[in-house]
Amino acid sequence: MDQELKVVNMPIHSDSQLVIPDVNRVVEFVRFTKWFAIPGMFREPENQKQFAEAVGVCEDTLTDWKRHPLFWPLVQQALGDWMKDHIPDVIGGLYLKTQHKPTAKDVEMFLRLAGSDINKK
Repeated sequence: MDQELKVVNMPIHSDSQLVIPDVNRVVEFVRFTKWFAIPGMFREPENQKQFAEAVGVCEDTLTDWKRHPLFWPLVQQALGDWMKDHIPDVIGGLYLKTQHKPTAKDVEMFLRLAGSDINKK
């Protein structure tokens, strides 16, 4: 009653090529939107000129890409993803603040995030 395991090759979603109208270097364009979405103090490379050199495009190309109609929606999406990735760190920072110099608003926010509403009766 041994059954033979059959392996079926399924295409991976990420294997499909993304097409963005009027952009020749799509991979670099998407990388730029993700890089741009990161707050400046955390960016690597540190500035737009260095980023252009790192991905092999002219800095003017990056300026042009900022005018592309899909640039800002992709930046917004990347920023949201970045923020979600850092929620635990922000909550940890809030916790540390409530341990050292808490304000009533800090404690209220911490309790609200924990699902406890101190205002309920």
